[in-house]
Amino acid sequence: MYNVCETTKCPQNCNLVIKVIMSIKKFNDSESYNVRLYETEHFAVIPSLGSIVEGWLLIIPKEHYLSYGYIELQTLHDELNELIDYVGKIVKQVYGDYVIFENGAYCSNKLVGCGVDYAHIHIVPTKIDLVKSVKDYFGINYNWKHIPSMDMTSTYISNGTPYLYYRNQDGVSFIATDSNIPSQLFRKAIARSVGKEEQYDWKSNPFYENVARSVLAYKQMFDK
Repeated sequence: MYNVCETTKCPQNCNLVIKVIMSIKKFNDSESYNVRLYETEHFAVIPSLGSIVEGWLLIIPKEHYLSYGYIELQTLHDELNELIDYVGKIVKQVYGDYVIFENGAYCSNKLVGCGVDYAHIHIVPTKIDLVKSVKDYFGINYNWKHIPSMDMTSTYISNGTPYLYYRNQDGVSFIATDSNIPSQLFRKAIARSVGKEEQYDWKSNPFYENVARSVLAYKQMFDK
């Protein structure tokens, strides 16, 4: 068991997305973002509030983890990897190329967690190279290391460090760490790439229309 920091539980002042995630067994279909599109025994796929681009999805665990690096059981990693592959095929079919990323928090209430102290993987339809975009747009050049799979994120958590996980359009995974990873860094890059630089923050820019269109597009695929 990892020697985690003191505050790994969801704080009492959980924001909207945390409330959605923590109430996964009590979803209200009247809210477009509050829909389980697909689920396995331990994970669920939901649309992302703040979808800067249409088709943005989250994969979340049904039990609370601060980040996916805290998952220790290989069986859970295997289930997650299989789910990612399945969801990725659907995203590719509906929207084309996509990337996957995670803001891997080690402790709660840190900028890297982007205000959501609950593990969530982003699957985002886009053709841009996020690593290059972060460097070009913001001058941030982390030491990105190639890793065989997302399972390796646990190494960073066991060492007590936050991380950024990124899988590009070719399915190649990378990871980087820094003590001061900015909040919503990849979101800022995506927003800038589509001319919505000032609308990167999911808390003030929910993009409900994109969420609703994503749900309609994906439900036809996941319901098959």
